[in-house]
Amino acid sequence: MKYNFKSIPYIIYTRSNTNLLDRLLKDDWPILFEGIHTTFFAGHHDLSKRIKILRAHNIEHEYYRGLTGAEKNLAKKAFFYTEAIKLEHYEKNLPAELIIAAITETDADYFRKRFSSVVYLPAFHPYESLHCQPGIGKYILFHGDLSVPENISSAIYLIKDIFGKIRNKVVIAGKNPSSSLQNYIQQHPNIRLEANPSEVQMNELIRNAQINMLHAFHSSGFKLKLISALLNGRHCIVNPALISGSGLEDLCYVVKDPQEAINLIPRLMDISLEIDELDQRRAILSEKYSNLTNAQIILNII
Repeated sequence: MKYNFKSIPYIIYTRSNTNLLDRLLKDDWPILFEGIHTTFFAGHHDLSKRIKILRAHNIEHEYYRGLTGAEKNLAKKAFFYTEAIKLEHYEKNLPAELIIAAITETDADYFRKRFSSVVYLPAFHPYESLHCQPGIGKYILFHGDLSVPENISSAIYLIKDIFGKIRNKVVIAGKNPSSSLQNYIQQHPNIRLEANPSEVQMNELIRNAQINMLHAFHSSGFKLKLISALLNGRHCIVNPALISGSGLEDLCYVVKDPQEAINLIPRLMDISLEIDELDQRRAILSEKYSNLTNAQIILNII
């Protein structure tokens, strides 16, 4: 509760342990701040001559505004709202010498209006190659952390406007689904919930699905599950906000409204991935999302 009265955002102030500063001062190496929440000491005078890179996972205050809209609990909604205001103010006061490594082209354009040194650095991921399965799957998959308000809102939206209006089998998978979401899923006989699957189980669900459907209400940041779906799954249906700034539009079916998705699903349920589609995925992902290539971007900076 005491952190609510601080002007510095909670996610930043609670990472202000001076042991971290002591460790940073033991050498003169470049510093990579992994997310704005790690930047409490970024403006410290003893670090003013260091090379400092902020890996911006998203536009944090926009993300928190999205959480505000998705949250139903009034206390949490108030926290997200005030945190968004604090984060926007905090961002404006980050040190000018900070180099911003933005995770999408859209985010990079935003940061270029505010910082003099900005690079586009696509997301790193744990996958080395394509693992898409041949043949045709029997269900549509939506997956994500089901304890996050934004993902809960997306799941409910998809059930209400798409999944509940089709006869195809649907699997919704993710961590810690709320009881209200579980009850809502149970009202639809064509939808099955896979709660708290292991990493191995989740990868199997992605690979065996005929369609991976991904959705977001806000375009800030990058959804790593898109990379997972493209490298491991078959067809991907997304909405514009989810894929914005990723450069992966040509690898997905981008639908602008529920009816477009409802019309598309029956056609995709009977079509296997073609060799040329896999080749296109391999070429675009290896160009834009190569871990080695993107690591070289960081090396070039330092």
